[in-house]
Amino acid sequence: MNSSKRIKKLLAGVAAVCVTASALPAIPASAATLALGDIDLDGAVDVFDLTMLRNYILQREGSELSGNSALTADVNQDSLVDIVDAVALSRSIVTGKINYIETAEDITYIHLNGSSITVDGTNAVADGSKVTISASGTYYVDGSLTDGQIVVSVADETADTGTVKIFLNGVNITGTSQPAIYIENAENTSLNLVSGKTNVINGGTAAYAGDYLECAVIHAKDDMTIKGSGTLEVNAPVQHAIHCNNDIKFNGGTVNIITETEDAVRGKSSVTVKDGILNIEAEGDGIKSSKGDVAIEGGTVLIKAGNDAIQAETTIDISGGNVTASGDRGLTAVTGINITGGTVVATATDNQATLINATQGAMLLNCIDDTSNTDGCWKKANAISISDSITAKPLKKFKYVLISDATIKNGATYTLTNESNGSTVTHTSGASKTFAMSAVSTEFNSVNLGTTSQTETVDGY
Repeated sequence: MNSSKRIKKLLAGVAAVCVTASALPAIPASAATLALGDIDLDGAVDVFDLTMLRNYILQREGSELSGNSALTADVNQDSLVDIVDAVALSRSIVTGKINYIETAEDITYIHLNGSSITVDGTNAVADGSKVTISASGTYYVDGSLTDGQIVVSVADETADTGTVKIFLNGVNITGTSQPAIYIENAENTSLNLVSGKTNVINGGTAAYAGDYLECAVIHAKDDMTIKGSGTLEVNAPVQHAIHCNNDIKFNGGTVNIITETEDAVRGKSSVTVKDGILNIEAEGDGIKSSKGDVAIEGGTVLIKAGNDAIQAETTIDISGGNVTASGDRGLTAVTGINITGGTVVATATDNQATLINATQGAMLLNCIDDTSNTDGCWKKANAISISDSITAKPLKKFKYVLISDATIKNGATYTLTNESNGSTVTHTSGASKTFAMSAVSTEFNSVNLGTTSQTETVDGY
């Protein structure tokens, strides 16, 4: 076996060890301190860094390391970047033990001071309660703004192809008359949620106008990623909460979104959830891709929506994670809903999900009217368990339920129980107390959840 093949085999083993490891806490807020192994300089040491290091060692095109990325790649600090560093990095990810290096890192600090902003570093200029970032790099933001804005405006993203990395270090920003965070021009921007910190972003009580007409509280005209291990709360009284003209990705952290009139997350090209917790309560749509697809690959997604919980102009692709999507319509896609993994519960008041293409078991329950409610809907307290192994807990009232999980098998038979009152669930006008899967996706009609719980007050939402 030649040396290249030996390296590839060893790196494959290293990657396998780390595949389930979670990100470590963010680097300390010191301009001279970096975490060894944080090769992509996003504040966390994780499998993404290991992938970059592996590509560099294998000399793959576009995998060159420079500057502080090269410094942090030398995990064992022997002045070489090689397979030994890959092994050391994998151990850091698995054990959580990490070392730091003192560098000349150029981190720009942006301090929000109510109605003013101060900047310590380069490529960011403050003007009253507005700060404009003009180049890729690392920016730590702390403090509060009562009515202000962070703008990303890289003059020529073709010449500056780097990522603008904004670390939200416990900020509280209200964008009364303009988006609180506005990405006007940049190749890539990441919002990094610093570990242990809660960041609150608020919209105003009046619709944005002029140049910001129809903008969201967080608005990006180019690609944007939300990641890290902290918390982001977005409150949008009259605006969309988060909007991206291109691709938006959720790679980590806890993101809580409340909208009172509009949509929660909108990505024109695509919306992708890879990791983290996304908790949405929206009067409009929960997650929407107006031109492309929605992909959920991992993490936890909880949506309570006044319209569609998840909507895509092309496909909804769910391959992992835990998804609960409750809306007037649960899952809506123009060309198909593909479920290949994860645990999915989608409930609706208006109609059952259609165009289902599942490679794992999916039950579609079309319920009879609950005669105790004037609209015929069942209260959200009526959780449904499947043979004591899976429990579907709707987030709002419903008439239609989709449940999909790898444990639901074609050809198997299940009993369903209404956990709110212990009733056995029946279908086909009470003719059957068992649910036999006759196909990978099986639809059951006239589903009766039994005597409804009288302990919950109907709130219409």
